[in-house]
Amino acid sequence: MLRVIEETVPVHRIWIETAEREGLAPTGFSATPPAEVRSVAEALYSDFTTRMGLSDDSARTLLMRTEPFNSFPDLVASLGVRTVEKP
Repeated sequence: MLRVIEETVPVHRIWIETAEREGLAPTGFSATPPAEVRSVAEALYSDFTTRMGLSDDSARTLLMRTEPFNSFPDLVASLGVRTVEKP
């Protein structure tokens, strides 16, 4: 899948547009709604714990070492934590 992305993302065009605006393109989910960031983090966390067999703590540690999730420590800490609803 990464190979498909590498071949299809218009990197040169992105650089040109960024240079024309004299700024940097948003990175690290900076312009992404929190719910979408959570959805991606949850998908990775689930993959780490189910497919790779990591413990909850190991999966969270791995995410905290991965950009851009290292910028979202509260989100990562909340992954896999079950909350009990009060009646």
